[in-house]
Order: sequence, then C-alpha cells, then structure tokens
Amino acid sequence: MIRLLGSAQIKALACEESVRGVLVRTVIKQSEFADEQELQLLEDALQLLLKRFETIDGEVS
Repeated sequence: MIRLLGSAQIKALACEESVRGVLVRTVIKQSEFADEQELQLLEDALQLLLKRFETIDGEVS
C-alpha cells in the first residue's frame, strides 16, 4: 500500500513554491520522526488541509 506521503501527487505538491507546498514539505519533514500512530495523524491532517485548499480554490475561481 502506498501511503499518502509517498504518493506522486504529494511529491509534486512538495515542489510547489506556495503555502500548500510549504505545508506538504513540513508534514513530510515531521513524518521522518513519526511513529506509525503519529504518521497516520499527520496524513489525516494533511488530507483534510489539502481538501480545504481545493475548496478555497473552487470558491475563488
């Protein structure tokens, strides 16, 4: 199973020079020191925040 943090989409987002990119890079950095439970919490939080970014992008367009 590919974890969210190891996905191609997350790797691409991490390269962005944006608030979203900074967020993804920060979560990836934190995940390096996380145990399994913390890793799941980080992924869940990141997924929620990325959905919020999508919602905001939709409202602006």
